[in-house]
Amino acid sequence: MAEFEWSKETLENSISSRCWNYTPYEDGWDSCPDLRKDSELKQIVAMEQELGDIPEWARRVVERDINYVGPCGHYKFPKPQLEIISAIGSQTPPVLVHTCYTVDRERKRQMMDYCLCLDAWLAGANAEPTAQELMALGCRKIDWMSVCEDMWNIIGEHSEAKDLLVERMLHLVRHSIKWCIWDDDMATEFGRDQYLGDYSAGTWRYGNPHIRIAGFQENASPRLKRIEARLAEINNYVRLDLREWWLCAPKSFRFLERNLWVIGMGRFPGDEEEIPGFLQCEDTYPNQDAAADWYTSFRKALNGWWRGQPETGDLADDVNRRLGELTPVKRWLVKLFLRKLRRLEENGEQFANLVTPGHKHRRGTRPII
Repeated sequence: MAEFEWSKETLENSISSRCWNYTPYEDGWDSCPDLRKDSELKQIVAMEQELGDIPEWARRVVERDINYVGPCGHYKFPKPQLEIISAIGSQTPPVLVHTCYTVDRERKRQMMDYCLCLDAWLAGANAEPTAQELMALGCRKIDWMSVCEDMWNIIGEHSEAKDLLVERMLHLVRHSIKWCIWDDDMATEFGRDQYLGDYSAGTWRYGNPHIRIAGFQENASPRLKRIEARLAEINNYVRLDLREWWLCAPKSFRFLERNLWVIGMGRFPGDEEEIPGFLQCEDTYPNQDAAADWYTSFRKALNGWWRGQPETGDLADDVNRRLGELTPVKRWLVKLFLRKLRRLEENGEQFANLVTPGHKHRRGTRPII
């Protein structure tokens, strides 16, 4: 075997170079000096070269599973991380990668209850009858009377700008419910009575390019175009970037709560200002402290496994079981996966907020496992 040389060509010819979505490394050798100086990545590429021919299943794990680890952590955290190590251990990539834009039925139904609240407010209905319906038929058993009354109070009196912003938010939320996929719902079950953008067949979502999935081009909606055109004409209202919201993000319900508060107050919160939890949505996103503890133990277990010095304990035992026998190919994949996770942490995205103990915002109550 030729002597290893760390160069642009060496990296670009490697499979290890194909998993850097959502990190500065995706800009490539010429645009990212940190990549050229990364001694650990150099070691990983050298490990890959020593393997010779890489099995097709391992290529898929790198290009699909590891590449599409979401920067937001996903609301099902740590499901995506556990699925990746299970794929490595079994040498069988999953049919559906649960990453960005994948949302299960329960979460869609939970969000639909808040859609009813917004729809009722837009219609000029009172909070009480809306709450009565939700107490009888809602997905989650929370104090819907308080939720509705608080939402009505926070959004406040109707105005043209408020009505348009709430309608725009509602359109976006409903599009996400309709458009996101899960194993038992390829964007075919929810929102079938709603036109939310032109239909397109055979589109793909991150991590799932081999599955033919229905798409709905929200920007093609004439209704949406009218809303945005009218908003562009109005002065003296707060302009939200609503396109940064996704239902698959861990704190998507909390982000909805924040946007509604901003719409109602007509301003963004101050640096130290805490937005009240008026949607009672804490059970829809993970507790960051528990997530950070789990993640620290998870990384430690992966480090121990690839070094051939497995950790012990409930989480470590589960990691060791999923990964199975230590082989050169699996060892390389686990080390590559660990480097990708650290790059996500270092990049300052939502993933870092989820797994960093010092995260200062409101904690969720959803169990990690």
